[in-house]
Amino acid sequence: MKYFTDRPMERVMMELPHTQRDRSPPQLPVGHPCCGCKRYGEGCVLPCYRGVTSQP
Repeated sequence: MKYFTDRPMERVMMELPHTQRDRSPPQLPVGHPCCGCKRYGEGCVLPCYRGVTSQP
């Protein structure tokens, strides 16, 4: 294939983009208190909303 210029950036721009890795948090063991939490990976703030049984 012919290129318009002899610059190396022209060849780089013609490459297909690489996919990014999935940045999901790792799976937790079943006995962990955060197992099954929808907010896992966003940052845990205690007391957890799952541990509250009633609102005052």
